[in-house]
Amino acid sequence: MNAKATRQDSTFPEAPLLANGRWTDKSQNIAEIRVRSGTLHRTMNTRISQNFSYTFEKLCAKILEANGILDESDSLAYRDPDPPDFVGRDKETGETVVAEAKVYLSTKIRLDLFYDAISRLLRKKERYSDAKLLLITSIPLSESDCRRAKGAGIDEIWDVLLLYQKAAVYPSLRAELDEILQKLGVGDRGTLAGSDVPHAKIEPSIRLTSDAEGARLWTELNSTPDGAAGWHQFEDRCREALLFLFDDEFGSWAEQKTSSDGLHRRDFIVRLRPRHDFWLSLSHDFRSRYIVFEFKNYSNPISQAQIYSTEKYLYTTALRSIAILVARNGADEGAYKAAAGALREAGKLIVIISLDDLHEMLRLRDRGEDAETVLYNLIDDVLTGLGR
Repeated sequence: MNAKATRQDSTFPEAPLLANGRWTDKSQNIAEIRVRSGTLHRTMNTRISQNFSYTFEKLCAKILEANGILDESDSLAYRDPDPPDFVGRDKETGETVVAEAKVYLSTKIRLDLFYDAISRLLRKKERYSDAKLLLITSIPLSESDCRRAKGAGIDEIWDVLLLYQKAAVYPSLRAELDEILQKLGVGDRGTLAGSDVPHAKIEPSIRLTSDAEGARLWTELNSTPDGAAGWHQFEDRCREALLFLFDDEFGSWAEQKTSSDGLHRRDFIVRLRPRHDFWLSLSHDFRSRYIVFEFKNYSNPISQAQIYSTEKYLYTTALRSIAILVARNGADEGAYKAAAGALREAGKLIVIISLDDLHEMLRLRDRGEDAETVLYNLIDDVLTGLGR
């Protein structure tokens, strides 16, 4: 049985671990997850974001089977240490089909992310030399995007429009696809109007490079000492990870600026230059042109005191109403209540990211998928759980 098969019976797919520079899955009893000070809540959030991708993959497998491509992943990929999302055989031709199903929140795909997905699928030729390569996406693709992929060596592409046609074989499959995309919020711009936002012209090359840059960053980040001994290394590694993940969404940025009263220090402040639907929505809905990032390398979960400190230098009138806190060990219940209070009373959004969340974002980025999925789930959780 392959790694994917072991995940079928779990409500939340298991958190990925690193082995030999690659992301793998390992069985783990959910009762063993740390439950101290809200860590379970954050871990489950990460697992939910994984579950979206996994659910989309499983639905794509059903759609493929409905179209005459039998799922033989268990028998054909059981020895593969990094198996593709789907390995099957065409019932009519006998041809092997290797497919990757990619979930994106934004309808405007970043080319470097798209090319990473193409590169990952092309590398499968090393193991499945005679297979047809199929790329499936949760968003529409332009003709030029399809030409790029086919020119690089991808044999067939199903974007979401074609996927709907393939799912129409059975109305239940089409309804299931509708439900998944609605839950994901694909293309959701919040309160933004549906105006077209032009892309910067980025033309990265498609190369058969290693897919382990995120894994490398995670290894270095996770190995930094906690507490005061490793605070500087922790900040440097966090910045490097954030720029790897979201550099295209950031304009100018500055590090550790002391505020005019000399009392508060901001670790990392960026000016948004949003292209992705998620960042467009975030910037518009919270009227924020800047995001403050802080890095907390504490040995224990952060408390409400750190939230109150951050809130002091968020100013809605200065278009700086969003802060993202990367807390090594997450946050306690008091911190989440304080963040909810700042949002409810002053309209200031403070998002807390644990190392588990950052871990998952780097894993998604290595797979050529949207790291924004994790942030989307965290913010959605805050907004839907906001009380009086």
